Amino acid sequence: MKTPQEIKNELDEYVIGHENTKKALSVAAYNHFKRMSGINIKKTNVMLIGPTGCGKTYLVSTLAKILDVNFLTSDATQFTSAGYSGRDVEELITDLIGICEGDEEKAAISIIYIDEIDKIRKKETHGNGADVNGLGVQQSLLKLLEGSEVPYASEKSLNGEYDSKIDTTNIMFICSGAFVGLESPSVQGLTDFGMIPEFLGRFPVITQLQELTFDDYKKILTDSKGSVLNSFKEWFASEGIDLVIENSAIDIIAQRAIDKGLGARGLQGVLDEILLNAQFEAPSFVTRPKRFILNEYVILTDGINWEF
Repeated sequence: MKTPQEIKNELDEYVIGHENTKKALSVAAYNHFKRMSGINIKKTNVMLIGPTGCGKTYLVSTLAKILDVNFLTSDATQFTSAGYSGRDVEELITDLIGICEGDEEKAAISIIYIDEIDKIRKKETHGNGADVNGLGVQQSLLKLLEGSEVPYASEKSLNGEYDSKIDTTNIMFICSGAFVGLESPSVQGLTDFGMIPEFLGRFPVITQLQELTFDDYKKILTDSKGSVLNSFKEWFASEGIDLVIENSAIDIIAQRAIDKGLGARGLQGVLDEILLNAQFEAPSFVTRPKRFILNEYVILTDGINWEF
């Protein structure tokens, strides 16, 4: 079993910034496995609070790879209270069994990540109006989060009927949301926002992520093992060309990604735009260039800088 420090060290290789959150996740994961080994520790579900594009999903998916467990991601907005059109929360387990190819043992120690959890806040209703996606969904999730025998539809199920059960006690749940307008990431602040105390009680770990800075964007490009730059370098290498990116280009790419307002995922779109012409030309060369040099001048003039 990896120590919290070992888990965080591996997260550091892929995830830039969010130091406290990486520590919190590392300790929660470590305690999760200690609990599975028989140590009497409270279930370590985690709630992540942070703006869109700050890297919540990437952080959790990377953690799952480090821990070598299956990982299911879902969106809270697709679920509705029992009796209404939409998905029941128990379908999460059916989906999990599916990605585990029917292996209940693997499913029982997996990570389920539910994003947009802030969208199921308790809402004020008027007259006979029903809070279809709010209070009811939070209440429906309680038994999954706490740990209980939850029914699911196996591959042998007829008409999607729940014909099997799995214990969710050792499934680690991580939920996240932007919580726009949240005054304080405290339990009281989240309660005022519309999350019910029973729901929050299933999350002993609540941690907040911050907006990525300009320097964070640059480090994501240059220091992260998961940098999108690596995939572009691999593409050019497959054409026999070395992609060389100068520091002046890194600055512009980082700033353009910030301007897009999509968080770190905006880096892919920026690079797609900048490298479009080069990727269009590269496969057609009879005599291959040795390298493509990307710098400030090339970006600002929408030019191409082949070196033969």
